Amino acid sequence: MPSATPPPKNRRQFVRTKVTLVERVASVVCLVLLAAIGGYVLWKGKHFDPALYSVRTESLQTTTNEVKGEDGTVRGADARPESRVATAPKPEAVVAASAAEAAQTPDASAPAEGSAPSGPPIKGDPLEVNLPGTTPMSDTEFYGPNNLFEKIDGRAPAYLTFNFQQLRCRSFSVTGAAGSYVDVYEYRFDTPINAFGMFAIERDTNGKKIDFAPDGYSGELGYYFRQGVVYVQIIASDQNAKTMALAQALARDRAKNLKADDSGLDGRRQLPSTGLDPATVQFVQENAQGQDFLKNVFQAVYDYKGKKLPFFIMVTKPEDAAAAFKSFQEFCGKFGGTAKSLPDVNGAKIFSAENFGTYKVVFQRNGQIGGVFDADDIDKGRQFVEEYLRGELQ
Repeated sequence: MPSATPPPKNRRQFVRTKVTLVERVASVVCLVLLAAIGGYVLWKGKHFDPALYSVRTESLQTTTNEVKGEDGTVRGADARPESRVATAPKPEAVVAASAAEAAQTPDASAPAEGSAPSGPPIKGDPLEVNLPGTTPMSDTEFYGPNNLFEKIDGRAPAYLTFNFQQLRCRSFSVTGAAGSYVDVYEYRFDTPINAFGMFAIERDTNGKKIDFAPDGYSGELGYYFRQGVVYVQIIASDQNAKTMALAQALARDRAKNLKADDSGLDGRRQLPSTGLDPATVQFVQENAQGQDFLKNVFQAVYDYKGKKLPFFIMVTKPEDAAAAFKSFQEFCGKFGGTAKSLPDVNGAKIFSAENFGTYKVVFQRNGQIGGVFDADDIDKGRQFVEEYLRGELQ
């Protein structure tokens, strides 16, 4: 058998068995450095410094060039939600702040503080707040119907549907909390009822009731409420205790200083409070329940004897309420079910109907029309309406 091929002459046959002291020390140093780097990265990850990401408003100045074509962006009919008014009136000129909130609107020849650059200057009084621990981060900003999309792109069409007039907003830093701030947004509408309508659409069903504004709630990062014709949003940058305390103080300040006005909200006040789920209160301008004769309707869901009952109220002229009641009864008798008259209760006419597997119990009394709709229990629905008409539900 031939012998194995001998190894090449240039192959090293020596195997080192000893590591020098220098190499040992270098290895230990490398391991220590790696451990130190890893520990530092871990520490930094648990000690976030929000000041690193605080807003530098001066860096945004280059973005304030005039935007072309904004009118077509927000005015197109296809931009408006189908569930709201399809032909809402065109918003009027931006109204001045009320005398109770500001001393006087600046002269037309004077430049407005923080005016948005697109279109004609939008004027208004600065949003001044005198609270300890607050420092304005910039001038007050103003936006109108033509350029609201610059501030809240994507949400602007819904605001225009409710006849939005002006947004006044400003940010305030929190003393002693680096990088923390609170944004204050005041959306002004033409009427309290439209301000409530926009507030109701954006209401957070998980919000908690607040004690300083009847139409309002608090969320994880702020406070939201309607006061008069203004829909207010107070939004904190974080959940730091100082930040949230300042957000509440700002909310209370605005609720105290903005003029209270509930005109046009008669229907809202006639919703009973017994069993009411406040997060479900809504205002529908047109075509409530798909009926063109139901306008400016308030509705909400009630917990009643183990059932969820949607209930609505419309307040109008007596002759209009009577006409709507008759049209509603005729509709329910023609499409998908039956309708029958029920005995009068406390001066109110009543009918019940079954349509497509759900029930309605509708009443009309003077200038008021309302009732239970889309209920799955006709008996509970009738009991609820009759107790409401007798004044047993407060």
